[in-house]
Amino acid sequence: MSQSVPAVAADLAQAAAAFARWRASTPMGARIPEALWLRAVEVAATHGVAKVAATLRLDDVRLKRRVMGRPVAAASPPAAATAFVELTVGLPPSGPGCVLVLSNVAGHCLRIEWTRPLASEVAAVARSLWEAAA
Repeated sequence: MSQSVPAVAADLAQAAAAFARWRASTPMGARIPEALWLRAVEVAATHGVAKVAATLRLDDVRLKRRVMGRPVAAASPPAAATAFVELTVGLPPSGPGCVLVLSNVAGHCLRIEWTRPLASEVAAVARSLWEAAA
């Protein structure tokens, strides 16, 4: 029983030939020209990223990013950093607050501060402290 080699589509075969010519005439490690990347993206849209990446010997992640329209990270310097950012989210609210100070004859003192207390909270704390002392 002989194994049949699946036929490669004409457009994929032409792209593979173009990549082979470029690889033969270019030193190893050179960047792939944009025209070849565009050709690979066009073929991948028809035949799928995995098949095209394997056939053209490309990094499938980079090819997929290009197919999805995401730019590939370039080795360019980062944008100028922002010198100052002011964040106001999460800061305690300003406004009326409540301070409850309790002390006994021995000089022990308990201070509780609320930023926006509910009257029921203050009453419950005071009541529990008074009942515990009695």
